Amino acid sequence: MPDWMPSWGTTALISIVTSLLTLIVAGRYVSPLLEVRNRRFQAKMQAREKYQASMLDVLSAATHLLAAPIVPEATDTVRTALREERARWRAQVDEATKYLTDHAVQLLFAYTGSRLPDLAVRYSSTARGVWISDMSEDRKLTALQNITQHCHALFFDSPVYARQRARSWTELERLLDELETPAAPSSA
Repeated sequence: MPDWMPSWGTTALISIVTSLLTLIVAGRYVSPLLEVRNRRFQAKMQAREKYQASMLDVLSAATHLLAAPIVPEATDTVRTALREERARWRAQVDEATKYLTDHAVQLLFAYTGSRLPDLAVRYSSTARGVWISDMSEDRKLTALQNITQHCHALFFDSPVYARQRARSWTELERLLDELETPAAPSSA
């Protein structure tokens, strides 16, 4: 230690050099890694958000379509307005099921494990398949409503409701198996 430096000066000099080296290393190596991790986390959360929004669109539009039939007693103006609303809700279901199918693979990195992401992809393709199937509209809407409610509960309910989520998982798999099984041809 030089004679002109007080005894506390060495301690201060060591702490200044250590701080500078820490800043340089953190800025050069650690900070870019944290930025990449942050972007990946944001992409994962945005994928989950968009998936949830599309599920809610399907659920909302299906509920509206089931709850608002066109009654023959209504006036022409009301029937026309209801037809337009129903067409708009059908378009919402169509767009939402397209989005779910096209972007379901993004959930593969948004959820850990293999079963949950696979179930999300399976739900998405089944929902789209139900919508474009030749089932009656009421049957389509009821099926979409049921599988979407269980899928939403499974993926987006609080972990506090573990028992409810487990029931939703079981019921969702049962409903998907039922919908994915081709109907036996009727012999007339």
